[in-house]
Amino acid sequence: MAGETRWGKRSRHDDPDQARNNILSATYRVVTRKGVDKTTISEIAKQAKVSRPTIYRYFDSRDDIIQCLMDKRQGDFFQSMYEATLPYRDDFPRLVEEMLCFTQDFNSQNQAKDLVSGPNTGRMSPYLSGEDTDRYFSMMLDEPYRKYREKTGNVVDLESLKGFLGAMILTIRIAPYKNHETLRNQLQAIMALGRTNG
Repeated sequence: MAGETRWGKRSRHDDPDQARNNILSATYRVVTRKGVDKTTISEIAKQAKVSRPTIYRYFDSRDDIIQCLMDKRQGDFFQSMYEATLPYRDDFPRLVEEMLCFTQDFNSQNQAKDLVSGPNTGRMSPYLSGEDTDRYFSMMLDEPYRKYREKTGNVVDLESLKGFLGAMILTIRIAPYKNHETLRNQLQAIMALGRTNG
């Protein structure tokens, strides 16, 4: 039967996707509990209830597993952000603000389970993919910015804004603001710098 183990104590899966997901889930539990530095193949295998050789059937190394896990979690994070900020796609400044507020909410709900905070603060940066982040930001910002520019004539360096947002999102996930009001006030103060009285 698909998805069942064939022999041993859950030492082999029939379904490769299920096996990979089982290993990634186990890795997530180990990394968020012990930290990436103390995550070993043996710990992952124990948590996944598979043998070490089974791990190597699906992944090349510990770093490969952690990279796949980070890519999956980042994809889930940005997809959730995209869905949460859909109502603001016709108001570009508000869209930027809501992206950061989403991060604040995400952090308050997931801080103990976030891969880039807690015991992993500063340790996961080698696994953060700049290409994937650029793709996610383009998905969220390129079209709303084009409409905003056509409507207002306001020109900003979108690539610089994406870099700033990436840094802010990571910062908020590591060291969140006390509340939304503080975050919004600081964002509005920054945005006001570029405004003139006309």
